[in-house]
Amino acid sequence: MKIERIAHQDIDKTKWNSCVHYATNGNIFGYKWYLDTVAKEWDALVEGDYESVLPLFVTEIPNRLQQPTLIREAGIYSIHLLSPKRTSAFLEAIPSEYEQVAFQLNEGIKPPDSLAFPKMEQRNYQLFLQDTYEQLREAYLPRAEQDLKLAEAAELIPASTLKPEIIAKLYRDEAAKSPATEQAFHAYQRIMYNALHRGWGSAQGITDRQGQLLAATFILYSHGRAMILLLPAHPDAEKTGAKSLLIDNLLRSHAGRPMILDFNSSNLFAERFGARSVPYYRIANLEQSVSKPWWKVW
Repeated sequence: MKIERIAHQDIDKTKWNSCVHYATNGNIFGYKWYLDTVAKEWDALVEGDYESVLPLFVTEIPNRLQQPTLIREAGIYSIHLLSPKRTSAFLEAIPSEYEQVAFQLNEGIKPPDSLAFPKMEQRNYQLFLQDTYEQLREAYLPRAEQDLKLAEAAELIPASTLKPEIIAKLYRDEAAKSPATEQAFHAYQRIMYNALHRGWGSAQGITDRQGQLLAATFILYSHGRAMILLLPAHPDAEKTGAKSLLIDNLLRSHAGRPMILDFNSSNLFAERFGARSVPYYRIANLEQSVSKPWWKVW
């Protein structure tokens, strides 16, 4: 197989998006619009006529490739079976000038045993939605049921006309103040507006009787998944069960569909609703201090 490096400005947008769309392991993170939204600079490794692709995220640190914030996994998309041979070929094709490498392989890709890079198993929670709401509800843990009783007692109200700015602000208010938080605050808004423009996203929230937003989420749809982009909450959310009510509403409105609710998180909160963890792999040869998972564990 022929794999070549292509500079960002020379990437064929239509062929790239087509590969990601029809890839056996496609996801929302791989589309060019998403990558352009969150990555300052990236090139690509491309097999043949865009049969398989791998974004190379260039950083401000010389000789380092590192996946940017807000991309859980974007490592090798292919319309072919991603065999160990093809996976190895792509990883070996990473230019030798990059002495430090850190990124997550897409779900379903297991790094070859011969891989020179250290590999670490990561976890992401998912829940199949093909069952009825009543069947999904049977899998709730007692903690989820307790939360829903709190929400009922507090007379919480669903909200479905939230603007991206409002959801991003709730995220910023909840997260620790830092340059990374401020960067994500703006990036989240770009992602949400891009998704709304394409008809690939929707927002939901929960307010109290006074109209205070207690919990919110933005859902991205692609490849048979409804993925939670973010799930910020107000300090009062925990004692009112607002976040659990929000997830319950999502399950109620999406139940019976042949799709997956992707929690986009390793937080055990997802287990309250019967979600199960699914592994994917991070490969990195950075020091431990900078190789921990980047993405927010809400």
